[in-house]
Amino acid sequence: MFILLIMSLFISCSNAKKDLSNVLFPVKKENILSGIDYTEKKSILDKSLTAYQVKDMNAFILYGQSFTNEIKSNSATYAGKNYLELLGDSKNINGYKIHLYTPKESEELEKLLLEKLGKPAFDKGNETERNIIWETSGKLYILNNGNAEIQGEKTKESDLLCLNTNFTTLIINATQTTKYSEYLKFRIKNNKKVENYPYSIYNKEEN
Repeated sequence: MFILLIMSLFISCSNAKKDLSNVLFPVKKENILSGIDYTEKKSILDKSLTAYQVKDMNAFILYGQSFTNEIKSNSATYAGKNYLELLGDSKNINGYKIHLYTPKESEELEKLLLEKLGKPAFDKGNETERNIIWETSGKLYILNNGNAEIQGEKTKESDLLCLNTNFTTLIINATQTTKYSEYLKFRIKNNKKVENYPYSIYNKEEN
């Protein structure tokens, strides 16, 4: 009986999903990717960094919620499967990217972030393209989403970046040219931290 209990606990722990909302940056690469199959490539946002693309997104959740899904492909070369990339170097992970092709998961992701993170620091755009940014202690969330058509199917596509607030080069490259990107450049140039100099203060000073 005791042995069966131990085995049950071991299997339960082995199958436990990693919740990205609990990750504090920087985190050791082996602590988050241990036992996970992935491919690696240079990050398109910062060539000095590596993007570790997880083969099975189902191993991870965000605030307890899974975003695994795909638009069924009629082309062998088409990638319409939602995916997760962890961003960092050979030792540490300092951010992640969740890319969603599917409308249900895109809607759920935006709703979840608004619920968990509250009012965004920056929110601009419309249904065609929207840019939403949340500032938290140690993390910056950048959500870009909008209507799209994939394989003749109308959908809502989303791209979420969660980055270490000290990950300056990647943050600037990841942010679209908006008033927020100007704030980022100003904050970094003047060696200010998001904790004591959020976008709201910069926006008031500029206006």
